[in-house]
Amino acid sequence: MIQKENPVKVWDSFVRLFHLLIILLVAGLWWTADNGRMDLHKDFGIAILSLLVMRIAWGVFGSSNARFKTFVRSPLQIPSHLKKLFSGQYQSETTHSAAGGWAVIIMLGLLVAQAVTGLFSSDGILFSGPLASWVSSDAQELLTDWHKTQFDAILIVIGLHVVAVLMYRLKGVKLIGAMVHGYKKTTQPAPQLKPGWQGLLLAIAVWLLFMLLL
Repeated sequence: MIQKENPVKVWDSFVRLFHLLIILLVAGLWWTADNGRMDLHKDFGIAILSLLVMRIAWGVFGSSNARFKTFVRSPLQIPSHLKKLFSGQYQSETTHSAAGGWAVIIMLGLLVAQAVTGLFSSDGILFSGPLASWVSSDAQELLTDWHKTQFDAILIVIGLHVVAVLMYRLKGVKLIGAMVHGYKKTTQPAPQLKPGWQGLLLAIAVWLLFMLLL
């Protein structure tokens, strides 16, 4: 007997707002770097680092389905998941899929590395990251090159993410809508969600601390 799918709230407001702000900030960082607005580039970088710190913390003590221990599974489960997806046997979950969970980890890792290397980057003339003076000029040059090259990797991962979301949509799994309004049709019980405003307030607190220190 096939169970009926019902609308279930699967994403708290902090996770959804985090997703939206990351999109806007990555676009803003790209634009500011291309147009030489390094003052704004620094501010956007600190903002994205604050969000990343809070998302990692939320992955430990936040909503049950946003925790890493919930959605990070063995990579060996990915082929089985994809087989179910393409055969039409996959049923929507209340957290990230086996493949989606690792996509989240990869993107978080790249963005954290990008934000951290930006703190130590310098063009040697007009702009230096807030922590560039902590390392040697050789280290600054190495981290700056890494910072620039790594952004290309981030764009590639974003492109793959968009393709994957469209692929899931063709298979009847609506990921975008769930990340906008928080609800998804599923046979699984609703996860325990924490108030998103708690994560947002803590993110703002982290941002204010970074703005003060950096």
